[in-house]
Amino acid sequence: MNFKTSPFFLFIFSAILSAQISGIVIDSATLKPLEGVNVTAAQVGSSTDKNGKFQLDVKAGAMLRISHVGYKLTTMPAEDNMIIEMTLKVLQSAEIIVRAGLSDESLQRTASSLTVLTKQDIARSSSDHFQVLTDQIPNLNWAGGTSRPRYFQIRGVGERSHYFGEGPPNFSVGFVLDDMDLSGLGMVGLLYDIDQVEVFKGPQSTIYGPNAMAGLISLRSVNPTDEFNATSSVSLGSDHHHRIGSSLNVPLAKNINFRITGLKNYTDGFRKNISQGVTNSNRRDERLFRAKLGLQPAQNLSVLGTVLMAELKNGYDAWAPDNNVDLRTYSNDDGEDSQLTFGYSLRTNYEASDNLNFTSITSFSETDMVHAYDGDWADSAYWHHHHGFNPVNEGWAYEFFDKNERNRASFTEEFRFNTGSTTAGFYYKHLHEQDNAAGYLFGGSVTDANSSYDFVALAGYAALSQTVSPKLKLKANIRYEFNEMTYEGNSYGLNANWEKVILPSISFEADHAMIGYKGALQYAPDNFTNYFLSISRGYKSGGVNQQPYLADLNRPFEPEFIQNYEVGLKRATNIYRTQLSAFFSKRKDQQVSISSQQDKENPNSFLFYTANAGSGWIRGMEWEHSRTIAHRTQLYTALGYLDTWVDEFSYQLDTATAGLGGNREAAMSPKVTGSVGLSYHTAFGIFTSVQLTHKGKYYFSDSHDQTSEPYSLVNLTVGKSFRNAT
Repeated sequence: MNFKTSPFFLFIFSAILSAQISGIVIDSATLKPLEGVNVTAAQVGSSTDKNGKFQLDVKAGAMLRISHVGYKLTTMPAEDNMIIEMTLKVLQSAEIIVRAGLSDESLQRTASSLTVLTKQDIARSSSDHFQVLTDQIPNLNWAGGTSRPRYFQIRGVGERSHYFGEGPPNFSVGFVLDDMDLSGLGMVGLLYDIDQVEVFKGPQSTIYGPNAMAGLISLRSVNPTDEFNATSSVSLGSDHHHRIGSSLNVPLAKNINFRITGLKNYTDGFRKNISQGVTNSNRRDERLFRAKLGLQPAQNLSVLGTVLMAELKNGYDAWAPDNNVDLRTYSNDDGEDSQLTFGYSLRTNYEASDNLNFTSITSFSETDMVHAYDGDWADSAYWHHHHGFNPVNEGWAYEFFDKNERNRASFTEEFRFNTGSTTAGFYYKHLHEQDNAAGYLFGGSVTDANSSYDFVALAGYAALSQTVSPKLKLKANIRYEFNEMTYEGNSYGLNANWEKVILPSISFEADHAMIGYKGALQYAPDNFTNYFLSISRGYKSGGVNQQPYLADLNRPFEPEFIQNYEVGLKRATNIYRTQLSAFFSKRKDQQVSISSQQDKENPNSFLFYTANAGSGWIRGMEWEHSRTIAHRTQLYTALGYLDTWVDEFSYQLDTATAGLGGNREAAMSPKVTGSVGLSYHTAFGIFTSVQLTHKGKYYFSDSHDQTSEPYSLVNLTVGKSFRNAT
């Protein structure tokens, strides 16, 4: 009896110990089945067929090892009906890789409206600063109240200035250079030795926090490599323009590489100052130094360190009372728009196993800024000759000057881990800013003022990518942030006897808790096409206005939120690349910059502050297309359409008068932005490119009705390459 039944028990026992597991292996980018993938567990193995399918006799929970040439090794526990995604090893190829996200990702597979400009794109446009590239990027704008762009607007959202009195250093558009957060400091965007520029449009708060409610601009310089390389660049131009740049790449030892970059840029600034008899009052005098060290102490450990020093000693003399088009100015006091930035970043990546990766990003930056200008834009002779103002008869001179000195120090630490399709991380930021303003401030009611902001933020986030089917993928991420802000402000004015007096000091504390999220559904019917549908929520922290005479009701302002709905298409072949997206955003507790002139006879009597305007909405589309239309000939096009609305809001013009704003389009929101370009090169090294850009009219401010004129620019480049020289 026992002898006859023992085979039966052996069969049951072996069935318990092993079972036939089945599954399919696909490419994580194309979602296509992979043939010939090795799937092994202990002494048992199998390989996938042409449909990517496999079967293996192992028990559920056994650890599988999945390997394939050109793909990253993957391990995971066995289960029936498995769907296994394999990721290509990131190789240097024609494929554009987005590097500013939580992990490197193909541009074709991102679920966002995103413009990427490579080193070749930058060279083709002959751009020396990010300012030049902005006209090529749909629905991107910038404010021109500085010598170089500091403040950007994406889809009509973003700051236009940061004068004394406009609140904390909290920006809607993030600006990151080599992992250093330089939001509101865009002057440092010099493009020499920059490898790639990435502009994310729409809320990015789930990844980058409150400085990315409208989007993010990321610049990444060339990393050190294991080959010796030296490059130099010299350019000359009108108005005494000269630009000299050099970079040197040196392999110091095995797996230790070093790269150093230096740049000097100067131009007189295209202005002739009649009052002073000079032509360099609006000059740009800029220097940049950068050093990068790449280490790989072990096969699974890499470290990249970056040190940056940028000094921009620019003048500021751009305005004239008669608004002439001959580029003449009349200021008798020298303006200044300078920025000195020192910073470093350290990125460490550790692959603990085939399926577990740790990343740490540490950064620090300190910036000294000076923004000063002649507030009356002219000397006494001009005002007397053109407007009959005689200081002898009036008993006072029509002379106004404004100067703001600012020091900002920022430290950030981010730690995240990635396991397969899941990423989680923590973020810490400590920012301290000190402001000192002096001059004939706020119409003379304040002569000197100083303030300090202390800002601390803590955040946690998580991201998940789930394959629903071989062609359908779901992505989701969420971020929770808590921040605290402390503000201290002091100001000094003059009494009726013109004696200096201390005005009431301001002490203010606030904290905010905010949540952002994004969910996206991607459909890839083939290797060339990707459709996406997303919903996201971005946020921007609240704060306090530092203007000493501001009513208590207007002093604090609350966080702003934006809900964004987006649908898009991306398609890439060896002939063309195109991406199209349409979006609708709803703004809640919208923060707007308000300014009002208290005295019509005094151009410096503006009060600048930030207020919540209630609500508004944004809708539009973006299209980018590049195509090879003939041998050695490429066509590039970009088009943005933007329709915005700000609901009506009220604010105080002075202590007795209320003003109304809104009930119209948002400021800095041109309805149409676009560019079209053509490039051609020959086998003999001759190259040429022509580009036409256009920008429609837009309001300058949320509280004024002045608008810009629509304009178009034509850029033409002709050159020749001589082996290693151009």
